[in-house]
Amino acid sequence: MATMLINHMCFLTSLLLITFPVANAIPARDIDKLCKETTDVPFCLQYIGSDPRIPAARDLSDVLLIAITQSKMQVDDATTHIDRVRRKFSGPNGKRRIEVCKTNYGIASARFHTAWELGLQKSFWDVEKLARIGTNAVIDCENVWRRDGPIQTSPLTFYNMNVFKLSGIILLIFDKLV
Repeated sequence: MATMLINHMCFLTSLLLITFPVANAIPARDIDKLCKETTDVPFCLQYIGSDPRIPAARDLSDVLLIAITQSKMQVDDATTHIDRVRRKFSGPNGKRRIEVCKTNYGIASARFHTAWELGLQKSFWDVEKLARIGTNAVIDCENVWRRDGPIQTSPLTFYNMNVFKLSGIILLIFDKLV
């Protein structure tokens, strides 16, 4: 279901971007400039600058849709990863923490999906709010591994950090759009 939803989002975002001529595309130098304003330039260039939909992006609102889609993809990948590593956490703390992450990633997935829908409508204030809620759910997943019991290493740190960095890009674009 989640894979079908993300495929639908990617398809619609691609269709939206392809419908308009590349001649109207946002210049690559503007994407480079945007990435230079982030806390992790190589990450931004990898996930945003190298996205195959970027050459068709007409403006920052299209880049915002791409960043939201990238966030949703990270969330969905993390959810799949949770299902793969769940068996490794058989103790009460590990089981509880995995369930918190599973629940929080469900929240994040729904919020990023709705943010994407609202981004299509250019409802940027709502996008910003929902992206923050989704990101905070992911941050709580990272933090739960250090609370209420012995500290454990989160098996989701890679995805959590990616969502956190993408959120920074989303908020940067939001600041430029409003």
